[in-house]
Amino acid sequence: DSIYHQNNIGSDIIMALDDVVSSVADDRTRFEVATYRTLRWLDRCFEAHARPKEQNLFPIVQGGLDVSRGGLRDVCLAGFRLRDDKAPGYAIGGLAGGESKEDFWRVVDHCCRALPDAKPRYLMG
Repeated sequence: DSIYHQNNIGSDIIMALDDVVSSVADDRTRFEVATYRTLRWLDRCFEAHARPKEQNLFPIVQGGLDVSRGGLRDVCLAGFRLRDDKAPGYAIGGLAGGESKEDFWRVVDHCCRALPDAKPRYLMG
């Protein structure tokens, strides 16, 4: 229903439904579930998006604070690269949940380096 309602509102940029976990949570399994769920939901959001020529649907990068090589942020970003032809831009999410400024900027930097240069980015939070 999220995409349906965003289509009806008529926003220029709409957000895919994602599964957000507080960045300071201490539950690796919960972050894994959220990351893979975000990717599954993204496919459903693209499928439900009725106005792709008029509205820009942005996926939201999740994965907690894990910016290790092959970590959860990389898993999410790799999944987005496979769907890049459908995404006019990207959002970086899962932050502003109490993490340190150092962790915040580390995640932002990591995501920005991995996202396509020619597409807009939106830092949520």
